[in-house]
Amino acid sequence: MRFVLSMMILASSAVSLPAQAQIFGGDDPIKVLAEQATYEGGLTILVGNVDVTQGVARIQSDTMNIYRSKADPDSTDSLKLGAVNRIDARGNFRYTTPDNNVTGDRGVYERDKGIITVTGNVKVKQPGGNTASTDKLIYNVKTESIRFSGQCQGSDCSGRPTIRLGAGN
Repeated sequence: MRFVLSMMILASSAVSLPAQAQIFGGDDPIKVLAEQATYEGGLTILVGNVDVTQGVARIQSDTMNIYRSKADPDSTDSLKLGAVNRIDARGNFRYTTPDNNVTGDRGVYERDKGIITVTGNVKVKQPGGNTASTDKLIYNVKTESIRFSGQCQGSDCSGRPTIRLGAGN
């Protein structure tokens, strides 16, 4: 049986993320699907077909650790969760928005930096036909810029970033 949790997390006014890349940065509801969820204070551990969406942004993986700031207790006896600070998603990582489809082995989102770092067999596809493959990708959700890097040494290596522009390439 799949675990379903919908929660509302309000963003810190100091962080401004684009509307299409709000992953845990806006005040849109966050929908979490997983086969198992464990809460350990400021850490939520999700296991099994993890699927997290906020607005049009979506992160999927085999497992995911969500780190949150400490929440102030309230008198309603309801579960209070602090703002998301960091997400560490491992295994079959996928980050999708209308503008980008990014896959890899692992994705780490650092909210305070506005950075998603994807490592291991990274692939990027965009609607206009642009594609890229590399060992490591750093995506800045604030500026919507992508930086690629690879572990390529010598003239014959497979770790070199490869970028193809447009649908005809």
